[in-house]
Amino acid sequence: MASGAIHDSEERCDAPKCMPETRVAVQEEIISWITDGHKDAQPKKVMWVSGPAGTGKTAILGTIAERCKEMGTLAASFFFSSHSGLAARRSKKRLVATLAYQVLQHGSLDGVGVHGSVYQAIRSDPAIFKKRLHTQFDQLILHPFRQQGILGKPLPQMGRMVILIDGLDECDTEDDQREILSALLHAVKDPSFPFVIIIASRPHQAIKEFFTSVAQDATRSLFLDNKYAPDADIRLFYEAKFLGIRRRFNIPPSWPGPRAMFILVESASGQFVYATTVIRFIEGSSLDETQSHLAVDEALRTPHQRLDRILGLHARVRASQLRPLEALDMLYEAVLRTCPEPFLSVKWIRAITTFIPVKNLDEVYPLKSTRQEERDSHSTPVWLVRLLLELSPGEEQYALGPLSSLVHVPPGDYLGGKIFYEFYHKSFLDFIEDPTRSGDLYVSPQRAHDFVVDRYFRTLDSHLARMPRGRNQRHYLSMAYVKADVFSFTHQDSFEVAQADLLACDARKWTEYIVHNRGASSYFIERMFCAVHQWCSWFGCRPACKHWRRVILTVLKENGWTIPNAFKVFRDRWIHCVQAGWGFYPPRE
Repeated sequence: MASGAIHDSEERCDAPKCMPETRVAVQEEIISWITDGHKDAQPKKVMWVSGPAGTGKTAILGTIAERCKEMGTLAASFFFSSHSGLAARRSKKRLVATLAYQVLQHGSLDGVGVHGSVYQAIRSDPAIFKKRLHTQFDQLILHPFRQQGILGKPLPQMGRMVILIDGLDECDTEDDQREILSALLHAVKDPSFPFVIIIASRPHQAIKEFFTSVAQDATRSLFLDNKYAPDADIRLFYEAKFLGIRRRFNIPPSWPGPRAMFILVESASGQFVYATTVIRFIEGSSLDETQSHLAVDEALRTPHQRLDRILGLHARVRASQLRPLEALDMLYEAVLRTCPEPFLSVKWIRAITTFIPVKNLDEVYPLKSTRQEERDSHSTPVWLVRLLLELSPGEEQYALGPLSSLVHVPPGDYLGGKIFYEFYHKSFLDFIEDPTRSGDLYVSPQRAHDFVVDRYFRTLDSHLARMPRGRNQRHYLSMAYVKADVFSFTHQDSFEVAQADLLACDARKWTEYIVHNRGASSYFIERMFCAVHQWCSWFGCRPACKHWRRVILTVLKENGWTIPNAFKVFRDRWIHCVQAGWGFYPPRE
């Protein structure tokens, strides 16, 4: 189950909600449909809430979830998130289990007998959660209601209840999104299914095609446009937040003034993500006292100075050929350029998003008992990112501290803890990953990967010395936390620049560390043996390759390993990396 995807989970404690007296019209339209939609001339059992990035879909559904829970009409919720700390929130795998769990917790089902049917379904088929979503829905949600003989009738005191699913576009792949939609449509077409469903997403092509073709007859669409007066709500949001800033910094009540407010509302163009990012930026950096020695732009010390920086973007927006996200892109660029070294900051951000979940950790480095949730982390814990990337203590805050309006950087060491970076909105990652939007700040995935590999070798001696032991050490030893081989450079020039670092770091220390931590040590040895040779030519190896290969073979021989013969190593000049057949074997115990 993905407990972090439930609307009131601890992980979502800081998730956006609608402020009082904002988004009133759209909220009332949704609530009215939930409670009385069955009275429509052509009643629908699915509502699709869509709109561009930053229009407040997640905040609206979070608020609707709270209101429905208070009214007793919330059956279940699932909030997808591609930038969450847990992979379960971007995957389809836990969706049905999470929904079924919440449905069973609802008080209206006590004593009805649905619980027993669900438990029986799991006992009869323990592999049910590995099956396709259509089957899971059928066995865990639909069949129990059919079995209780409540076909087409509401449960006692149940009324009209809703299942909320937010951020469907943030689920892993379009195929998974289509499978989810198909399973949900299958459910609502069953007469025994007692719920209505609200799905919120961006209007991506695959989702839009489904709702406008396959599910058209079952769907009511609600698009967040100017009909719902977002400018008035954004103004209310600004007014409330500026009141708090004035109190906190003892600023006169006339600040920021009507002109500034007009510009801020106009620049937002109905995008709440713009407004929330502006306020976080104006409130200031999250640098703590221990980081006070770091460089700070003297022109951005006060909220008034930071507001002026934002207002200065307005003329650029009006003079440009306005794209739909032009103002937001300029805001993101302006915030990034407040960093002492903006390009380094982008490299850090790209590196963080390069780290991926260790999906098959037990296959690489076995451990008898590991909770599934611990294996499925979407991003690598902060302690490991710091361990691999920081050339000196404090570099993380130097690179990311000025970006507190865009990314949450947890304070403290948390050495070995499961604490993650948190990006406040996916649209920032969209900006970073799109060269047409980020311009000269763009860092390609390949260059980001090479940055990680370069830092791996530059910090190798220090990060091995500071490595935590036990279960957390195992996460490092998986060597599976980036999207490609953590030892291999994708560009020859990157390897050439890093050669001095490969020669300087302690290859013997690394090899002995891997050899003495069994598990899949031969696998890692082979990967390194190939990686250092990747950019060598047929007529000779580079100094870094010669150094690393000589040390690896020496250490393995000293520890009684079986190593490839000289002919196989020589042959590798012409046949690069016959990795599966190297023949590195530890001694038998």
